[in-house]
Amino acid sequence: MTHTSTRREFLGRVAVLGLSLTAAGRALSACGDGAASPSPQAAAAQTAAGRVVVAPSDPRLRYVGRWRFDDPERPTAGWQGASVALRFDGTGVEATLDAGKRREYSRVVVDGDGAGSARFAASPGVGTYVLARDLGPGPHLVELIKETEAGCGFALHGLIVTGRPLEAPPPAARHIEFYGDSGLAGYSLMSERNRDGWDLVGSHNTYAGVTARAFGADYHNISVSGATLASMARDYDLRDRHDPASTWDFARYPADVVVVDLGSNDVYEVRPAEVRRRYARLLDLLRAAHPEAHIVLFNSYGWGRIEPADYSARVVEEYGDPNVSAAFFPWLFERWHGCESDHGGMARYLIAHLERVMGWQAGEPDLMSGYGWEGDVANGGFEEAAPFGGFGWRYADARGVDRVRDAASAREGEHYLRLARGASVHQSNPARGGQRVSLELWARGAAGPARAAVTIDFRGQEMGTKPLWSRTRQLELTPEWTRHVVSAVAPPVPGDPVFQTRVTLAAAAAAVDYDGLVMRTA
Repeated sequence: MTHTSTRREFLGRVAVLGLSLTAAGRALSACGDGAASPSPQAAAAQTAAGRVVVAPSDPRLRYVGRWRFDDPERPTAGWQGASVALRFDGTGVEATLDAGKRREYSRVVVDGDGAGSARFAASPGVGTYVLARDLGPGPHLVELIKETEAGCGFALHGLIVTGRPLEAPPPAARHIEFYGDSGLAGYSLMSERNRDGWDLVGSHNTYAGVTARAFGADYHNISVSGATLASMARDYDLRDRHDPASTWDFARYPADVVVVDLGSNDVYEVRPAEVRRRYARLLDLLRAAHPEAHIVLFNSYGWGRIEPADYSARVVEEYGDPNVSAAFFPWLFERWHGCESDHGGMARYLIAHLERVMGWQAGEPDLMSGYGWEGDVANGGFEEAAPFGGFGWRYADARGVDRVRDAASAREGEHYLRLARGASVHQSNPARGGQRVSLELWARGAAGPARAAVTIDFRGQEMGTKPLWSRTRQLELTPEWTRHVVSAVAPPVPGDPVFQTRVTLAAAAAAVDYDGLVMRTA
């Protein structure tokens, strides 16, 4: 039996990823400047030992994102999600880079294995970092991704291959550009509790990355913490996030789709009419930059009584461009920033919209969704987990919450949920007044007789407020799995309509196991 409540469930590649920092080049660099790259003598020695130095200007590298090539041998990137990829035939690869003025986090993906990818922190100054080693013989693809918007001067100095570089990976057939604020910039992406820290920020597993990969697209993530529609109208064309004098050439990246997730920082700042004017101004700029792209205003609902989702559909109607649409996703967590599994849920809504308006066919997203779909709960069998450890039921790191892997003991699949006495988890999903919610579940006492408590409540539009209606059912349990059904009807509440239902699973007396949850909402 394996307990996996907070353990990271990385697969294969992480086991072979290491990290080392060269002794040279530790001095802080100015923005855009760095210490010298490996000397010609060092490069020759590496080559003689079967290690090949690949210069940043080598055409066998594929860059994605707003890289700055003022110095082709020291390209810099300021925006999160910028990446460089190399195909090679060999057993390992290292990167020499300068993180810039502050510590920067990067992600390494080997052979497209996003679930087995891993992050490392690069300190200011020039260092050499192991991206992959001890790989099996044959061709491989390694991708290095800048994960945050932190700092300036992040620069690539070269890659070192143990083996033989191959031709550059082919470019993606589709291109998506995203504009957002701190949510899309990946703040608190690896925490369910909205915790601060650059070590918890990411781009690869935001809904931008998840959506792009589902369509076989690449993407640009132009998102800034605190951004408004007005500030993005100033910053949308910056080549370097940290250089207001830099300008991006949009001809280098003709996007097929542009997604705008902004407005949350505008709605409490100005009146509704001004919010709509700001939308229209930004749409004008983006339409000029991308004449052929389909533009999506993608906004959330269910976190406040005043939300961008209140305006975006009207903005699209008033703008009158048939190649602009609005799409929405529910805010189903009681925090200001979503974690990886929340972004997995947001991605499902955006993917479904793009399939409709673009006619694209998506593959299965590579990140679990913490959002239920079509009236069901998410991860009702507890089989999936996001890379940071959450599994769609808050809070995975709470005392007494244990996602157990034990196929012989699970009701179905390989996993089930164990709650110690007094522990609980919950999950919210969309609901409307008058809808009936019916939850089927299997439960048992973990070590003998026990009592479970299952609550269904209904909540309004504003995050953090008390339930409009709530009912709890006590379940007397034995050590054998037994089936139970708990139902409730969302009440019509004048002036405060129901936006979501929350299911809470608890252990009221002794430890309780749960498995096989299915919800129907009609």
